[in-house]
Amino acid sequence: KMCFSIIILLLSVISFIIKEKQDTYYCLMFQLISMTVVNKINCKKAIGFTLLNTIISIGCGYLILFISILISFLPKKILKIENDFSNLINIIIIFIFIMWRIMKIKKIKNGLIFLQMHLKNENMDLLLLNISSTILFFAMIFSGNEIEKNIVITMFLAIVIVGLTVKKSLDSYYKQTLLIKDLQDTKEQLQEKTKEVKELEEENLNFSKKSHSLAHKQKMLEYKMNQLLCNKEISVDDSIKNEIKDLSEELYGNQVGTELTKTGIIEIDDMLQYQQSECIKNDIEFELQIIGNIHYMINHYISKEELEILIADHVKDAIIAINHSNNINRSILVKLGEIENCYGLYIYDSGIEFESDTLEKLGKEPITTHADEGGTGMGFMNTFDTLRKHNSSLIIHEFNEPNKDDFTKVIKIKFDNKNEFKVESYMNV
Repeated sequence: KMCFSIIILLLSVISFIIKEKQDTYYCLMFQLISMTVVNKINCKKAIGFTLLNTIISIGCGYLILFISILISFLPKKILKIENDFSNLINIIIIFIFIMWRIMKIKKIKNGLIFLQMHLKNENMDLLLLNISSTILFFAMIFSGNEIEKNIVITMFLAIVIVGLTVKKSLDSYYKQTLLIKDLQDTKEQLQEKTKEVKELEEENLNFSKKSHSLAHKQKMLEYKMNQLLCNKEISVDDSIKNEIKDLSEELYGNQVGTELTKTGIIEIDDMLQYQQSECIKNDIEFELQIIGNIHYMINHYISKEELEILIADHVKDAIIAINHSNNINRSILVKLGEIENCYGLYIYDSGIEFESDTLEKLGKEPITTHADEGGTGMGFMNTFDTLRKHNSSLIIHEFNEPNKDDFTKVIKIKFDNKNEFKVESYMNV
């Protein structure tokens, strides 16, 4: 720093000598060239960067000087001061005051940020370059006595500055073009990735739905195999048969459910019987009402595979709802067939009501509040897919809080060709 200060002081002395021996024009030329060289050595930046900073700083200095002279002109005229020394003092005081106020500004006192960042803001660079060059050119042209000569030399320098300006403009345009291209490429890549993610999410959701449905059928088949083994319908070693029987008693106890009404469709009857066994295991009373011809229902409104999954999903949800209730009334009623002048599946239970957040997201995304008990949220996703496929309706009707005398709610799946979704709750009355 000391060496730099000595060099600046030395350059100031040389500038003064040139001004006295030649004129102000050559003094300005010397200042521009010498300060550019000094800044280049001191800052170790590119010559174009250094020249631009030097032009801006000298131009700003002359701008403040011009402002100081204009301001000092007022008291000179008002007070009619003819003393050159007094006028000089006024200009110096005003110049120092303006510089002091500028240096108090937070964004300026430590230097211009965009100049410190290697001129990344090309538009601002060009603006300041042109303003500073204009101020500097006027100062150079009208300094000294040989104005015509000054104009010729200054015009030569102007050509250099214009060349620098054109180069920076082309660089700015090139960078902007590359930026636009990069943004466009990034946008296209983002769209492709978004599409891929969406496809993967959809594929994963479909896989989860299928896995969820297969899990129900697997459990039902395991139950049916167990029943066949226990009933000696399949030849098996007695030790294995006894082991299966003991496991069944441990799992289901000695409870025996009432004989369920048959639909005449083996797969549906097996699923209902399996759901009854699950209710027995959870100490829940299970009742079934078959109304009308179920063969007609699966031939005209829904496939037997889809009906199986609907029964499995919603009876399972009903069991979970009852297990989370303190209600001594633990019962589920399944109505299947022609109900209220329309074929459908109604499942009543005495468990807890739906949470409001769950109702808002039904069919839109997998949601469950009982993941620790096997809930996946896929049951209602499958249900809404089936409803849309057959243009059917889902009505959730909540009667009252859990009590010992009545069911809490009913899930109504109606094949009414209306494609509606309704929630009817006593809490909204």
